[in-house]
Amino acid sequence: MHVYGCKISYYTGKVETYLRYRSIPYDYSPTVGNERKLIEGAGVVQMPVVQHTDGRWMTDSTPILAALEAEQDQPTIYPDDPALRFAALLIDDYADEWLWRPAMHYRWSYAADRRYAAQSLYEDLIKGTRRLPAILARRFLTRRQLGNFVLGDGVTDKTWDHVEGAYFNALDLLQAIFEKRPFILGDTPTIADFGMMAPMLRHFSQDPTPAEIMRNRAPAVYEWVARMWNTKAQPGDTGIIKEIDEPLAALLVEASETHLAQLRQNADAVTQGLVRYDQTIQGCEYTQVPSSRYRVWCLEELRREWADLPADAQENLKQILPTDAAILWEAASFAPSNYDTDRQAPFNKAINVFGKGLPPS
Repeated sequence: MHVYGCKISYYTGKVETYLRYRSIPYDYSPTVGNERKLIEGAGVVQMPVVQHTDGRWMTDSTPILAALEAEQDQPTIYPDDPALRFAALLIDDYADEWLWRPAMHYRWSYAADRRYAAQSLYEDLIKGTRRLPAILARRFLTRRQLGNFVLGDGVTDKTWDHVEGAYFNALDLLQAIFEKRPFILGDTPTIADFGMMAPMLRHFSQDPTPAEIMRNRAPAVYEWVARMWNTKAQPGDTGIIKEIDEPLAALLVEASETHLAQLRQNADAVTQGLVRYDQTIQGCEYTQVPSSRYRVWCLEELRREWADLPADAQENLKQILPTDAAILWEAASFAPSNYDTDRQAPFNKAINVFGKGLPPS
């Protein structure tokens, strides 16, 4: 495998964790300097893009893991129990799309963190590939990331506490789980763990401010990050829990109240043709956040998974999930994403979460 990404990238870390778990050898190259190759192969410049050993190009971390997992022997990272499998997929999507905002906020809103991130990005992506002085490159990166992915994604004085609260809640909920077992659903990692590694590895456990918070507030989470990075797949029983217990249910409620609520409001905005829209999450009002066709597809994928569940699994989950989760089973009232209609992901021509890669102006 060849991974094109960045050494402090959210999703690159998720994919690398999986490759290490499966002991799949891979080489690494930065995306910068390889843009033409990536566009020709995958259709976009994202982090990461993976070229399979058979030459095919893959994008989007969750479909990448699904495709690679289909090539592996048991035990699988997808629980056999339908309700637990859906729970793991929901957590993966929550980690991918909801925790992105607090991860970017901590990285670029705090001075020490943005100095660290700007220098790391310069060293990995720009140095030696662009004729741009280091000080100007770091200034450009800071302005771009802070302006587009923090201020441009609804982080304001009014939402600041809620954005940071999303991180605190994730830590507290995971801490409660890891006080009972080594991984989210049992004795071995599932797709839920790999999803959570996206924000927790390269952002929250690595950037100075959130890392200090994690060490003090949720040491079991800090320990789990290292355990995930070091764990290798083993044959035999996966040791997955038999049913959704109280700490796992609490995490699913949080994912529903935040991620599913955002997906519903985003889908309505895309249906209305809005480039930006206002959303309310857990009573906090976010103004003019960017809409995303890709996230409509995320919702479609979760709804498809829900529709495939046996009736008893659906009923069991309905007893746990809050009203925000009703978007999973209600009749669709939003326009389709029209993305990956042939169901080829991760081998399709990808799209960005936001337009051409940045939240729209």
